[in-house]
Amino acid sequence: MAEIGLGVKLRRAAQLLLLRSHRIPGVKGWELKRSIGPDYVKALKALDSFFEQIGLGIKIVDESGNVLNFSDDESKLSTARFYATIRDPLRVSEVRTAGWSIDELAGLTVSLASLISRGGKANRRDIEEILSEKFPMWKVQIHLSRYVKAGYLREEADVLTLGWRTYAELDLDKFMQYVLGAS
Repeated sequence: MAEIGLGVKLRRAAQLLLLRSHRIPGVKGWELKRSIGPDYVKALKALDSFFEQIGLGIKIVDESGNVLNFSDDESKLSTARFYATIRDPLRVSEVRTAGWSIDELAGLTVSLASLISRGGKANRRDIEEILSEKFPMWKVQIHLSRYVKAGYLREEADVLTLGWRTYAELDLDKFMQYVLGAS
């Protein structure tokens, strides 16, 4: 079998990362290895360099929500999920075109900030109580369900934690700086 060229591998990697084929976006490392070959990490590094020119990037997140690097152990990378992400912060108008209202964004921000300030875990009722100060309870429940479904929050037995998408898409330190720095 002939060796596949780097250009073909880059194109295939971009297709896998950008086209949603599962309920959860992103691609597992072992899927990339199977499709691109054993040097998939090298191809992804090259793709990340190309993505940088157009404001995108590749983020690697393991099942526990830890952000990994291309240089991490192969066994960690094979089970981690690779995502195409936006490097630069979006403006509110750009986020709104993605289907999120200002109310939903505000609720998500408060939910994430509350969870982070509590060590990443809180009772759902506590978050509902905080959100109900600004929104009617029916809206709070709809918003929280949407955040869970979208992957920003995870819920197990009425306990909310940060979801996979929060780790994949947000720089949590920068997020908290914005939240704490806001007047």
